[in-house]
Amino acid sequence: MKKTVEINPKMTLFGGALAIVAMTFTVIFISTCVIFYTISPWRPFFFWIFVFPIPNFGYSIPNQFLSELGVGPTAAIYNYGLIITSILCIPIFPIVCRLLKKTIIARIATILGITGCIALIGVGIFPMHIPGPHGLFSFAFFALTGLAIITASIAMYRGEFFIRCIAKLGIAVIIGDIILLILGNPLSEWGTTILFIIWVYAVGLQMLLKRNLTQI
Repeated sequence: MKKTVEINPKMTLFGGALAIVAMTFTVIFISTCVIFYTISPWRPFFFWIFVFPIPNFGYSIPNQFLSELGVGPTAAIYNYGLIITSILCIPIFPIVCRLLKKTIIARIATILGITGCIALIGVGIFPMHIPGPHGLFSFAFFALTGLAIITASIAMYRGEFFIRCIAKLGIAVIIGDIILLILGNPLSEWGTTILFIIWVYAVGLQMLLKRNLTQI
């Protein structure tokens, strides 16, 4: 006999709206950073823990990591943006867990997702020129968030609330995460980040479309 779960439509509406708002905010602040970094007359040059200004010739997505936006002319926008995004995303995972009937794998995804958000806060607090903590938190974010998405996607594939293509999109996310782990270059980091954003957008849109559902 299948387990039936009563759900609060307001909860689903809130979760969907929060996911859309969080990712839209993320796209806006990252795009703003890229634009301002590109037009800035100087950029940071790293030497150990020291940062020196040198002439800037623009920002190159294939050749520069996202974290470079967190040091230099766009440091405040980028680092505070990461922290705000993390705080906005934390409540999304428990809501998704509820919609997945709080199965074991959904609970695991929730723990991984929340921990990944906390790691992203660490990335914002410790910018790129603080290599030890920054590298640790950055690795933790991509690893934990990737695992959260793939485990949540497995639960979605087994459940009834989310459509199957969102679960399949989770496979693309984890493949991107593995490629990032292997290559470790800026382009793979950008690609994985974009996949993260698309997945959360898809989850948020699904929740908005089913915001009036009261039982699954």
